[in-house]
Parts: sequence; C-alpha cells; structure tokens
Amino acid sequence: MSRVSENSSIHSINYAVGKSKSKLEDLQLKGSTLKRVAKPSDDPLGNIELMAIRSQNVDAEQYTRNLNFAQTHLSYTENVLEEMTDILVKAKELAIGQASSIYSPEIRLGVSKEIHQMRQQVVSLANKRIGNRYLFAGQKILTRPFSEDGKYQGDKNKINIEINKDVFIPININGSDLFFSKAKQPIQKEQLNLAPIPVDINMDNMNRGPASVGEVDESVSVSIFDQLRGLENALLTDNPQIIQNLLEKLDTSIERVVTFRTEIGALSNTVSNSETNIEKTKLLNEAHKSKLEDADVSELMSDLQKEQAVLKATYKASSNLMNTSLMDFLR
Repeated sequence: MSRVSENSSIHSINYAVGKSKSKLEDLQLKGSTLKRVAKPSDDPLGNIELMAIRSQNVDAEQYTRNLNFAQTHLSYTENVLEEMTDILVKAKELAIGQASSIYSPEIRLGVSKEIHQMRQQVVSLANKRIGNRYLFAGQKILTRPFSEDGKYQGDKNKINIEINKDVFIPININGSDLFFSKAKQPIQKEQLNLAPIPVDINMDNMNRGPASVGEVDESVSVSIFDQLRGLENALLTDNPQIIQNLLEKLDTSIERVVTFRTEIGALSNTVSNSETNIEKTKLLNEAHKSKLEDADVSELMSDLQKEQAVLKATYKASSNLMNTSLMDFLR
C-alpha cells in the first residue's frame, strides 16, 4: 500500500493549477492578438509557410521600390525622346521648305539661327539628368555623356533592374545607339561641297579631310548633331542641294528615335504589369497568411470559457484537498 505525503499533494496541486493557468494565459494572449500561431511551437508546419510568406513579402517590397525607380527613369527618358522627336520633325520641315531655290540667302540665314538653337536643345536633352544620374551615359551615370561638339563620352552598357525573381529589364538607352547612325553611307561628290561657316559654329566632324567619291567613312558614324550642324552649314552657305541630301538622313534619325520611344513604351508597360502582378501576389499571400495565422474567434472564445471553468474547478478541488486533516479520515 503506497503512502501519499503532504508534499506530494502540494506538488500535484501546483502542477494542475500551473498547467491550467498556462493554457488560460495562452488563450488570453491569442484572444488579445487574435492570432492562432503566436510562437513556432503552436503550429510548426504552418510556421514554416508563414516564414516563407513573410520572406516573399519582403522581396515584393524591394521589387516594388525597383519598379518605382525603373518607372521614373523610363518616364524621364520617354519625355526626352518625345521632345527630341518634335525637334527633329521641326528641323525636317524647315529643311524641306529650304530645299527649293525660291528662298533668298537672307531667309536661309535666319532659318540657320533657328537650326542652331535646335542643335543646342538636342545637346541639352542628350545630357539630361535625374538628380546626378545622366540618362544616356550607359553605366557611366556620373559622366557627362556628350561634349558641346557632340562627342560621346559614356559607354554602351545597359543598366538592368531586377523587377521580379530572376527577371531583369534594361532601363536606359546609351547615347551611342540613340544619337549615332549605325549605317555608314558612302560619301557622294555633292556632299563634299561644304563651305566654311562662322567661327562660333563648331564643324569638327564635318571637316575630317578629303575623301574620294563612293568611299565609306569608317572613322565615326554620323550623329544627329552632325546632321543638324550640316543643315545649319548648308543654310549659311545657301546650298539647297546639300539640304536636299540631308532630308533622308533626318528621316533615318527620326525613325531611330521613334523606335527607341516604342521600346521605352514597351518597357513601361512591362513595369506596370509587374507592379500589378506583385500587388495581386501580395493579396494572395495575405489571404493565405490569414488562414494560417489568424484565430477562429468563436472557437477561441469557447476554449477560453472552458479553460476558465477548468481553472475554477482546479482551484476548488485544491482548496478542498488542502483543508482536509487527519481527523477527517478518522471519523
């Protein structure tokens, strides 16, 4: 026959009361936060999924910041290309008007001043910045891409931004691809007849020395700056033939700028779609997280009331046990 000591009864009462109070405190904590999973031990498998969802949400926040940066960069670039298109179209309209022989040298002199201002505007647009970052310098974002005479000083590298896991898009256009013609045209005899222009007009790229008829100039591609400078020179020298020859080159430059505008527009659409997809993913993650983490309020309140009743019963039983003496057993 085993003997139950007073200390054994006290330990049993403490264990029962402590266990009941622990359950009640846990339920009260869940009731205050309305979270089913307050610590990993509450649901180990569910906690793994919750950690994965939180990690995805953190990544999504960074991707959203990347997308905002990309969208800003692309919007600035698109605005610059739009202004540049307008300038080149206007220059072509002036060139078409001045290609005929009906205008006097005085009128062409006045138009040449307007073309000179357009060339300065194009140089300014080519050196456009966002903060201290140049748009068209490739990855040399802190280097001024074009000098005053139109010499390119950047590189040909792309700036790629990660907009989703392992998904990168370029957000820049390097100035070499945008402002310089890739196709080198044979030099025709009539294109060599370039008279000098005033000293304040820089003609470095227009005077590279003699070339034979039909020879392809491999030294450097002709840039938009060269074309506008050549148009200005032709107006100053009253040479409608050269103006006529420049029309096709201006068309090529306009088409190139419009092509890049189309690419930028497509990238902007990609950024917008990615933002929408990330927001949808975040909503789905929040819904799944709620199913895993949030408590069922009705079930929680029921368990809380039940555990309170259990604790009261434990207290009452403990009280009766502790008030029992040896005389109660001898009666």
